Amino acid sequence: MSDMWDSVAPGWESNVEFVDEHLAAATDALLDAAGITEGDAVLELAAGPGGAGLRAAQRVGPKGSVVLSDDAPEMVAVAARRAIGHPRVSTAVFDQNAIIAEDGHFDAVISRHGLMFADDAVGAVREATRVLCPGGGFAAMTWGSRSMNPWLGLVLDAVGEQFGVPFPPPNIRGPFSLDDAALLTSVLEEGGLEDVHVQAVETPMHAASVQAWWERVPQLAGPLATALAAMEPDVREQIVQRAMNAGAQASHRDGSQIVFPGSVLIASGRAAQH
Repeated sequence: MSDMWDSVAPGWESNVEFVDEHLAAATDALLDAAGITEGDAVLELAAGPGGAGLRAAQRVGPKGSVVLSDDAPEMVAVAARRAIGHPRVSTAVFDQNAIIAEDGHFDAVISRHGLMFADDAVGAVREATRVLCPGGGFAAMTWGSRSMNPWLGLVLDAVGEQFGVPFPPPNIRGPFSLDDAALLTSVLEEGGLEDVHVQAVETPMHAASVQAWWERVPQLAGPLATALAAMEPDVREQIVQRAMNAGAQASHRDGSQIVFPGSVLIASGRAAQH
């Protein structure tokens, strides 16, 4: 999995400002749910370019600290470049299921669109719980249902329809693998967290045009970018046309831009007070 995310790191780096703007309100809700305040020590898991952790750094201030971690070294390198000038922000390479930190080391642990890709989501939450101090906060953002996120779902559907099979395949952890509030609640509770809550936050996606939407999304969707790159040009073109036709129907015009519906789930809980 880390090789796949390494391969799309350049696309993520060129789109970091768009992603952070797209998810700005939801990221603030994520940090609120984790209870992050001034002076806290924060860990971002599966951080990619580190957008959520860098946002957290503004909250914790000069007395706090933030670690941006991911198992994809090229993604961590992007996060490290973005963290230049933030002396209290550091980076680390490790998997969310094997955190390199002592028990009870962090006041808060966050994950923005990483937990749904964990092979063992409960194990990842259990590991996050281990490194939380007593009463520390955990919050994870996942995409809501496919139907609530046509800006991404339609692209995946276009690939699946081309080959007559679901994409990503059922045995592969995909962006919608934790899109249900009840499932998310059980994952956090089985991972050892208390006072678990799940909230939905709307995240509409804006684009200059349907063409611009299509050009951006495959750069950000790791499995999709890998699959498209391996296809014959004529097959890829059929997928492009199918996706753009569907995108034109699912989006609406707002001034000079088009807008797609979007929605995330934010699940949060607290480590037990010993």
